[in-house]
Amino acid sequence: MPTYEFICKGCNNRFSLFTTVSGRDKACCPKCEGKDLQQIYKGVRFVKGGVYSDVGPSSIPSSGGGCSSGSCSGCSGCG
Repeated sequence: MPTYEFICKGCNNRFSLFTTVSGRDKACCPKCEGKDLQQIYKGVRFVKGGVYSDVGPSSIPSSGGGCSSGSCSGCSGCG
């Protein structure tokens, strides 16, 4: 199961939740029990061929939108 991080928009509490994907949609703030949450996206670690690769906000190219052709310099072929 993945760990998700949230910030409660009601009380600004930042917390982590270890749950299933469907449990993420039912999350509430442990401090105020509010349901108006913003999910925080962090980097992800992939293992391919025994080599770790970190993917996070700093490694994603900012191109003002998504790449749909796979021709951007930071892309290995989407689409």
